[in-house]
Amino acid sequence: MLLEQCESGIDLEVREKMDSNRLALHKEQARRVRQTIISAADVCSEKVHWASSLSCVEILISVMAEVSNFADQGLEQGDRDVLIVSKGHAALAYYGVMSELGLIEGDFICSYQKNGSDYPEELVRDERLGIECSTGSLGLGLPYGVGMGFLAKRRGRNRRVFCVVGDGECDEGSVWEAIMFAGQQRLSNVSLIVDFNGLQADGDTKGIIAWDNMEARIESFGWDVRSVDGHDFEELNLALRAVGHKPKAVIARTVKGKGISFMENDFSWHDRVLNKELLKQARMEIGL
Repeated sequence: MLLEQCESGIDLEVREKMDSNRLALHKEQARRVRQTIISAADVCSEKVHWASSLSCVEILISVMAEVSNFADQGLEQGDRDVLIVSKGHAALAYYGVMSELGLIEGDFICSYQKNGSDYPEELVRDERLGIECSTGSLGLGLPYGVGMGFLAKRRGRNRRVFCVVGDGECDEGSVWEAIMFAGQQRLSNVSLIVDFNGLQADGDTKGIIAWDNMEARIESFGWDVRSVDGHDFEELNLALRAVGHKPKAVIARTVKGKGISFMENDFSWHDRVLNKELLKQARMEIGL
């Protein structure tokens, strides 16, 4: 491992190539998680946030399985890292990765979206599933996570907080209030990952609020910022493992609906019913 000091003289970036076996494992995990996501259509005839879940699979695997101790159930709650998926409509991806890593017992798909189920369409606080706060309403996750990071610093804990938000979600002012506070407090234990797929429920983000210069905006509030391919495990690993004295933001460029040709880069699949004909095509494309 080589630690290279950045020009700022403050932050150190980890230059470590991911082990080829782990890289292959994570790619296979991502494939299986996408299969799990699509298989939800077998038991659920309701609208599902397909494309939003498909875009963040690699991000969630990277955080849960590679760069944090989130999956270590042997740790005390106060020492285990936190993952907050602020784009709570990507719950299906969260459950899928949890299941893939053996953190959910049984087949959650059978009860997905059912009345009284532990697996609703949007994330609801559940300590057993590592869900620290309900995030169905956008803009809540990062403020909550920054608060947890601030508390951990005050108590001298080594706990880290990782928060995944959507680029459309960044239209919410609460996201920027949290960014300003974390920067001022130099919360180096907080990592923000933006699932930047360029689309939101109402269409292209550029036509609503353009975030072409998101990196510069976040950096101006005292954050270290890196842009990566959000489907590349090596790039995600490098960016998320970087250490320093500031909060960290990773702008992960992704494809909404990744892996399903008719969903990719089509905002209408943000929340939609998957009919039998298209389900057949989707299953074929992901090897089900």
